[in-house]
Amino acid sequence: MTQHLTKKQKKVLDFITSFIQQNGYSPSIRDIARHFKLTPRGAHIHVLALEKKGYITRNPNRSRSITLTKRPESISVPVKGKIAAGQGIEMFEEIDEEIEIPIRMIKGFGDYFALKAEGDSMIDAHILDGDFVILKRQYKVSNGQIAAVVYQDKITLKKFYLKDDKVILVPENKSMEPIICSAKEVRVIGKLVGIIRIYE
Repeated sequence: MTQHLTKKQKKVLDFITSFIQQNGYSPSIRDIARHFKLTPRGAHIHVLALEKKGYITRNPNRSRSITLTKRPESISVPVKGKIAAGQGIEMFEEIDEEIEIPIRMIKGFGDYFALKAEGDSMIDAHILDGDFVILKRQYKVSNGQIAAVVYQDKITLKKFYLKDDKVILVPENKSMEPIICSAKEVRVIGKLVGIIRIYE
């Protein structure tokens, strides 16, 4: 039977879950210590607490033997900054926070992060100003997928199309025109996998 976790223990469990999701194997004690800037002993204490409370099992004789006892319903991902659903804003205005997302948004191994949307260029895709967009970090997407891209040293969210050596960044707002540019001017940094909207 699982017991309530402290805030720190929840962060460690989220890290273990995310690490397994991204890599296909569990983190070592040293991986956990490095991530949280702890001593190996400090990390080991948190792992023992998670094991005692029923969230993980492990083989103490093996380095990477942590197994989740049950799939969590949610996981925390870092909010890397803001993204324009409009004309583009400066790269990664840092926001020091995390947001919990449903685990079903995580599909396969990979690095997931959130950005906070600003503007109204994606309103027809139901992405509103203030929404958190959840992205899987990747540097290529298929035509028609919604992607976070860097263009003119700014970051924006648009439907992405590549045709020959041109990129077309299409807003989901009938009152706005697409951006057409050279493929060399655009860098994809993530694919949209979900949206979190928090009502105040």
